[in-house]
Amino acid sequence: MSKLKSLHVALALSIAMPLGIADAAFAAAKKKPEKLTYEQAYAKCKKQLDWMYVAGESQRYTRGAACMHMYGYRL
Repeated sequence: MSKLKSLHVALALSIAMPLGIADAAFAAAKKKPEKLTYEQAYAKCKKQLDWMYVAGESQRYTRGAACMHMYGYRL
């Protein structure tokens, strides 16, 4: 019975280890958005909002705020 239990543990570890290592490597590869000045971030977000279709003023404000938040600024 103990051999069967140790086999299950070894099998679980052999599956979990590559997934854990791959997850850590993927997290390290993500890049944070560059830190822009407020004016640069505003210009970039405004350009993005002008390009996409936004149904109303409220939705435009919300998307603009989300974009500015992505660059580290709160409205």
